[in-house]
Amino acid sequence: MSSEFWNRRTTVLTIWGLLFVGSLYVYWFEPGKTGFFPGCPFRLLTGLNCPGCGSTRALHQLLHGHVETAFFLNPLFVIALPFIAYAFLRHTSFSLQGKRPRPNALPAPYIYLIFVVVVSFWVFRNTPSYPFFS
Repeated sequence: MSSEFWNRRTTVLTIWGLLFVGSLYVYWFEPGKTGFFPGCPFRLLTGLNCPGCGSTRALHQLLHGHVETAFFLNPLFVIALPFIAYAFLRHTSFSLQGKRPRPNALPAPYIYLIFVVVVSFWVFRNTPSYPFFS
Protein backbone atom coordinates (compact mmCIF):
# COMPACT_ATOMS: atom_id res chain seq x y z
CA MET A 1 0.00 0.00 0.00
CA SER A 2 1.34 3.39 -0.95
CA SER A 3 2.11 6.21 1.45
CA GLU A 4 -0.52 8.32 -0.35
CA PHE A 5 -3.17 5.78 0.72
CA TRP A 6 -2.01 5.90 4.35
CA ASN A 7 -1.82 9.71 4.33
CA ARG A 8 -5.34 10.02 2.92
CA ARG A 9 -6.68 7.40 5.33
CA THR A 10 -4.99 9.05 8.32
CA THR A 11 -6.35 12.43 7.30
CA VAL A 12 -9.92 11.15 6.95
CA LEU A 13 -9.79 9.29 10.28
CA THR A 14 -8.32 12.36 11.99
CA ILE A 15 -11.11 14.55 10.60
CA TRP A 16 -13.73 12.05 11.82
CA GLY A 17 -12.13 12.09 15.27
CA LEU A 18 -12.13 15.89 15.37
CA LEU A 19 -15.76 15.97 14.21
CA PHE A 20 -16.68 13.54 16.97
CA VAL A 21 -14.88 15.52 19.68
CA GLY A 22 -16.30 18.80 18.35
CA SER A 23 -19.81 17.33 18.30
CA LEU A 24 -19.45 16.19 21.90
CA TYR A 25 -18.36 19.71 22.88
CA VAL A 26 -21.31 21.30 21.06
CA TYR A 27 -23.63 18.71 22.64
CA TRP A 28 -22.45 19.40 26.20
CA PHE A 29 -22.11 23.18 26.04
CA GLU A 30 -24.90 25.39 24.78
CA PRO A 31 -23.60 28.03 22.35
CA GLY A 32 -24.10 31.57 23.57
CA LYS A 33 -24.50 30.49 27.20
CA THR A 34 -21.56 28.24 28.12
CA GLY A 35 -18.31 27.10 26.61
CA PHE A 36 -16.03 28.79 24.11
CA PHE A 37 -17.88 29.81 20.98
CA PRO A 38 -16.51 32.83 19.10
CA GLY A 39 -19.00 35.28 17.65
CA CYS A 40 -19.58 35.90 13.97
CA PRO A 41 -17.16 38.57 12.70
CA PHE A 42 -19.65 39.73 10.04
CA ARG A 43 -22.36 40.21 12.64
CA LEU A 44 -19.97 41.99 15.01
CA LEU A 45 -18.96 44.43 12.26
CA THR A 46 -22.34 45.04 10.61
CA GLY A 47 -25.04 43.92 13.03
CA LEU A 48 -26.49 41.73 10.26
CA ASN A 49 -26.70 37.94 10.08
CA CYS A 50 -24.50 36.05 7.64
CA PRO A 51 -25.73 32.79 6.02
CA GLY A 52 -23.93 30.82 8.74
CA CYS A 53 -25.22 32.71 11.77
CA GLY A 54 -27.06 30.31 14.05
CA SER A 55 -25.36 27.20 12.66
CA THR A 56 -23.64 26.27 15.92
CA ARG A 57 -26.84 26.74 17.89
CA ALA A 58 -28.71 24.75 15.22
CA LEU A 59 -26.15 21.93 15.46
CA HIS A 60 -26.56 21.91 19.25
CA GLN A 61 -30.31 21.56 18.82
CA LEU A 62 -29.94 18.82 16.19
CA LEU A 63 -27.65 16.84 18.48
CA HIS A 64 -30.38 17.02 21.12
CA GLY A 65 -33.02 15.89 18.61
CA HIS A 66 -34.79 19.25 18.23
CA VAL A 67 -35.05 19.51 14.45
CA GLU A 68 -37.75 22.20 14.43
CA THR A 69 -35.75 24.49 16.72
CA ALA A 70 -32.62 23.90 14.62
CA PHE A 71 -34.55 24.80 11.47
CA PHE A 72 -35.78 27.97 13.19
CA LEU A 73 -32.17 28.99 13.97
CA ASN A 74 -30.70 28.36 10.50
CA PRO A 75 -32.86 26.64 7.88
CA LEU A 76 -30.14 26.70 5.21
CA PHE A 77 -27.75 24.79 7.48
CA VAL A 78 -30.36 22.15 8.34
CA ILE A 79 -31.23 21.65 4.66
CA ALA A 80 -27.57 21.55 3.55
CA LEU A 81 -26.32 19.22 6.30
CA PRO A 82 -27.48 15.94 4.67
CA PHE A 83 -25.74 16.91 1.40
CA ILE A 84 -22.53 17.80 3.23
CA ALA A 85 -22.68 14.56 5.21
CA TYR A 86 -23.23 12.52 2.03
CA ALA A 87 -20.25 14.16 0.32
CA PHE A 88 -17.98 13.52 3.30
CA LEU A 89 -19.16 9.92 3.74
CA ARG A 90 -18.55 9.29 0.04
CA HIS A 91 -15.06 10.76 0.27
CA THR A 92 -14.37 8.67 3.39
CA SER A 93 -15.50 5.51 1.62
CA PHE A 94 -13.19 6.17 -1.32
CA SER A 95 -10.27 7.02 0.95
CA LEU A 96 -10.62 3.93 3.14
CA GLN A 97 -10.85 1.67 0.06
CA GLY A 98 -7.66 3.17 -1.33
CA LYS A 99 -9.44 4.64 -4.33
CA ARG A 100 -8.92 8.15 -5.58
CA PRO A 101 -12.18 10.10 -5.55
CA ARG A 102 -13.24 11.69 -8.81
CA PRO A 103 -12.47 15.37 -9.06
CA ASN A 104 -15.41 17.56 -8.23
CA ALA A 105 -17.22 18.06 -11.49
CA LEU A 106 -20.36 19.88 -10.49
CA PRO A 107 -21.73 21.60 -13.59
CA ALA A 108 -21.53 25.39 -13.57
CA PRO A 109 -25.32 25.95 -13.50
CA TYR A 110 -25.52 24.05 -10.18
CA ILE A 111 -22.70 26.11 -8.71
CA TYR A 112 -24.49 29.30 -9.77
CA LEU A 113 -27.74 27.99 -8.30
CA ILE A 114 -26.07 27.27 -4.95
CA PHE A 115 -24.54 30.75 -5.00
CA VAL A 116 -27.94 32.37 -5.72
CA VAL A 117 -29.63 30.33 -2.96
CA VAL A 118 -27.01 31.30 -0.36
CA VAL A 119 -27.01 35.00 -1.31
CA SER A 120 -30.83 35.08 -1.44
CA PHE A 121 -31.01 33.47 2.00
CA TRP A 122 -28.45 35.99 3.27
CA VAL A 123 -30.51 38.94 2.01
CA PHE A 124 -33.89 37.48 3.01
CA ARG A 125 -32.87 36.67 6.58
CA ASN A 126 -31.85 40.30 7.14
CA THR A 127 -35.21 41.76 6.07
CA PRO A 128 -38.02 42.61 8.49
CA SER A 129 -40.29 40.07 6.76
CA TYR A 130 -38.01 37.15 7.65
CA PRO A 131 -40.15 34.76 9.68
CA PHE A 132 -37.28 33.32 11.75
CA PHE A 133 -35.62 35.90 13.96
CA SER A 134 -32.37 34.64 15.49
